[in-house]
Amino acid sequence: MKLLIIDDEKITREGIMNSVNWKSLHIQEVLQADDGVKGLSLAKMHRPEIILSDIRMPRMDGIIMAEKIHAILPNTCIIFMSGYSDKEYLKAAIKLKAIRYVEKPIDISEIEDAVKEAVKVIETVRHNKNSELFAHNETRRQLALAVLQKNQQDAGFLSSAQSSLQIDWEKQTYFTTFLLQFKAPVSEMDVSLFNDFTKQFSDYIASIHMHEFHAAKNDHVIVYHIYSSFMPEEAALLRLYNHVRDYFNLHCLFFIAPGFTVSGLEHIYESYNAAVILLQNSFFNEYNVVLTERNRQTDSTLLKDELSQFAEALSAKNADAARRYTDKLYESLKNSCGLLPSQVKDIYYKYLYQLEACMARNQLSPSDGMEASNFWDTVSACSTLHELDVLLKDALTHLFLQLSQAPEENHIIYMVKDFIRKNYASESLSVKEISEQVYLTTSYLCTHFKNETGKTINQYITEYRLEIAKQMLHDPRYKITDISSRVGYPDGNYFGKLFKKMTGLSPSEYREKVLE
Repeated sequence: MKLLIIDDEKITREGIMNSVNWKSLHIQEVLQADDGVKGLSLAKMHRPEIILSDIRMPRMDGIIMAEKIHAILPNTCIIFMSGYSDKEYLKAAIKLKAIRYVEKPIDISEIEDAVKEAVKVIETVRHNKNSELFAHNETRRQLALAVLQKNQQDAGFLSSAQSSLQIDWEKQTYFTTFLLQFKAPVSEMDVSLFNDFTKQFSDYIASIHMHEFHAAKNDHVIVYHIYSSFMPEEAALLRLYNHVRDYFNLHCLFFIAPGFTVSGLEHIYESYNAAVILLQNSFFNEYNVVLTERNRQTDSTLLKDELSQFAEALSAKNADAARRYTDKLYESLKNSCGLLPSQVKDIYYKYLYQLEACMARNQLSPSDGMEASNFWDTVSACSTLHELDVLLKDALTHLFLQLSQAPEENHIIYMVKDFIRKNYASESLSVKEISEQVYLTTSYLCTHFKNETGKTINQYITEYRLEIAKQMLHDPRYKITDISSRVGYPDGNYFGKLFKKMTGLSPSEYREKVLE
């Protein structure tokens, strides 16, 4: 707190200044003035909470000065000092609600008691104001949430809330709701960011002759209700949304979802529901935009053939073709209609599955977060189509970067591996069949393959099949019996024994471990 001493007697001012332990009285700054004119000027400039003033002073007496100060600082506490036992001065002091009237000669203990009393009054006023402000804001918050439901609005509460907030809503009051959704939890963000915005936004709303009340719907969404006595223009609302966007743009990731304008408090829920629908489609947009309704056409042939063509491009190590398919995938989904975010994630999962399988075939290490054990979690964590697109393209870049750095594979070995890749699901796949495909004798092919890879062909087939089986076990949609036959082992018992021999776990144990 600040305290201002005003007295034309220097010895009195300095005596008080040097004799009181101000810090113990919660006074951080003490100012001085030698007459009423200077006192008024300092009060305007520094806005002290407490004024300790003489009554009789040159140029402007304490009573006149106090009247002028009260006009601009009504909550400032005044303590008068005087050596005159004048009833008129006492009456004036009472009228001005002075805390105390201290007679001269000054008793320091009496000054200290008066300042203590003033501090107590100020703290009580502050507490009451904070309580009132809290109650006011809480009522506004409850009101902002109460109007969101069509059939559950409490008419009694709505009426009392309006009265408490001194809001006069007519039947023709216009309301527009918009939602501000943040990617990060609001509770983890900088409090000052929202405090500064609330004040700034309130000023902006007032400048366009409108009003607002708001509330947090959850830890990610804040509901704002804009209202006015006139129908707002679309251009004005767009400027308002852009104002919000510009404020948060450099600080966080978010979406702004505006509803349409309605007339009457009982129809706010309609504006809110429209905003919710927009927000549900935010998946197909990039962050930090004002969402709008888009006309999107359904493509019934969406991505039926592209996935297999993408897989072929990976097998052929054709980076340009693979990238074209990822670009086509993104554009198709961006402009598609009728797909839920979960369906889109499933499509991207299948593409990433092919990519991961290619990495496994080429014995390459996956990128961060794309290990077979958790890449579905990585896909699920994506909040927008754009994030999925970045995820797939980053993984694709990682794959071809590793392929470019890998030593060139022997042509015969490549043909053998490629034939196994295409036929691993066949129960009849054998070394004899493979040797016939590459036009080499079985004995020569076996020797050559072992020398080049350090493994027998049968070992490679088994490892390849089990690697594919592991990938499929990460997907709970596949039954274990189906997986067995899909990797060339129609005998489920044999598959189970072989899997446990190679991994130390049964297929069911392996699935339980990776999905826990």
